[in-house]
Amino acid sequence: MAREVEEHNKRESSGESAMRNAIVRALRHKRLERGQHPGLLLQRYLCTPATGEQGDPEEKRALLEAAISAAGQAELRHLYKTAYERWCKSLPDLTAATTLRTLGRLVIGLGSENVLETGITLHHTYGLPYLPGSALKGLAAHYCDQVWGEAEQKFKKGNEYHSLLFGTTEDSGCIIFHDGWLVVEVNTNPLQMDVMTPHHPSWVDGSAPPTDFDSPNPVPFLSVAGAFHVAVSWHGPDDDYPKAVAWTELALDLLVVAIGDWGIGGKTSSGYGRMKEVDAANRKRPFSATALGLPAAGSIVEATLLEAPKKDKPWRAKITLRNGRDLAGPIEGTPPTPPQPGQNVQLIVTEVGENRIRFQWLSPPAR
Repeated sequence: MAREVEEHNKRESSGESAMRNAIVRALRHKRLERGQHPGLLLQRYLCTPATGEQGDPEEKRALLEAAISAAGQAELRHLYKTAYERWCKSLPDLTAATTLRTLGRLVIGLGSENVLETGITLHHTYGLPYLPGSALKGLAAHYCDQVWGEAEQKFKKGNEYHSLLFGTTEDSGCIIFHDGWLVVEVNTNPLQMDVMTPHHPSWVDGSAPPTDFDSPNPVPFLSVAGAFHVAVSWHGPDDDYPKAVAWTELALDLLVVAIGDWGIGGKTSSGYGRMKEVDAANRKRPFSATALGLPAAGSIVEATLLEAPKKDKPWRAKITLRNGRDLAGPIEGTPPTPPQPGQNVQLIVTEVGENRIRFQWLSPPAR
């Protein structure tokens, strides 16, 4: 009877092992051939143990390579680009923004809890790297206190300027730090294979002193290289437009300097996380048409036609703002009826700025 039970257990164990091997093969096929979400692969597609004494280092490397491959999928990048463009359009008017490029590599979330020894912060929906707004705000606030605060006490934590920018335990402050989104056009593949090689793990955990006989222990992990679009927005009183613009631009200046000097994320002491502004001259400046009394893009306004244009030039028109200032610009398209200089006409505003405006002719309704 005992022998029969033993043979039965062996058959069951053999059957379970065969099923497990079949599942592992199916998972590996899916992750290599069909994986398009790096974050999902790293969280759910580890086929066999990869860490510890019984772990297989090659399994970990294969999983990291699958995540890198998924990040380069054209379908994922197309979907992400659509979401990125929608996010850019959703930013508030009083927003200052710029693009930062990594000078080497960066890694955020290296110590986060996961099935591997090392982690990385990826967007939950799209699986690509991003810079959490909380991390950007924390970096800027600490740099403001430690560096700018040493030069001017108002920037020290708890003092006037620091509290206005970052808030206190009772107040959230006047600046919103948005998540930094990856700029996919600038990256071939943002995820890169990296490695750290600790030589004395026993010394780190305190169990034994370091010696020259300790063997290196290569630990592969994912890091990021590429460009990110970072943005900060004004979230305070809107009764003083020039001051709101100045504070928003100051907050972006502070963030750019902090991330260039100190870096963001893990391993900053080894040079990781430092970034440089791609094109400072073309930053997005804070602007609010409403605060300045300007018509919004897409609105219909009454404007006065200026002198008749020369050959191949468009008509121009002007509007008068609430402060009495005139703002003039060209009119795109073909006029529905022959216009006359000095005539008042209704036009569509297609673009507006502090010192510029563009119009479009209002077509007559279709009959």
